[in-house]
Amino acid sequence: MSAASYRGIAEHAGVPLGSMTYYFPTLEGLILSALDTTRVDLEPRYGVPLSEARTQADVVDALVEATIGASSPSLDDIRLYEEIRHYGARNPNVAAVLQAVEDDSLVMLHRVLPTSTALAVNALLWGWWSHRLAHPDAELDEVAVRHAYEALVAIPAPGHPFHEKEQNHA
Repeated sequence: MSAASYRGIAEHAGVPLGSMTYYFPTLEGLILSALDTTRVDLEPRYGVPLSEARTQADVVDALVEATIGASSPSLDDIRLYEEIRHYGARNPNVAAVLQAVEDDSLVMLHRVLPTSTALAVNALLWGWWSHRLAHPDAELDEVAVRHAYEALVAIPAPGHPFHEKEQNHA
């Protein structure tokens, strides 16, 4: 992020440099706009599959897909997330958007999981994404990923609607 420039971003996006500076008078504004776009993409990419989950197995399937499947981020996306996190440590405006992304993620997870489990799943998901970035040639084992999510999702949650619903259908 610290090496970001209007010229480099315009070149990468395939747009004229003048358009970049016209629509985004500050580089920080451009970065915040990109972050907001990333935030908006979370709901259809992750929230919808979770909200469509009807069983704990459906939740696990959605989480496995988000970790290593079709809906998982590319390595470039993960690299961008990591750079944004580092940049956010030094910039309160970026940190606020990052906090909103984390909050959105937890809201999506809380639809199907109790708070404590949602926090653990969120941390595990981000950790696995970081692992994928650090070890791009070492694929995560789907069975191991699935078993970890199954263990977390199966933690009893008395009073949580999703768990109550599944117990009533058993």
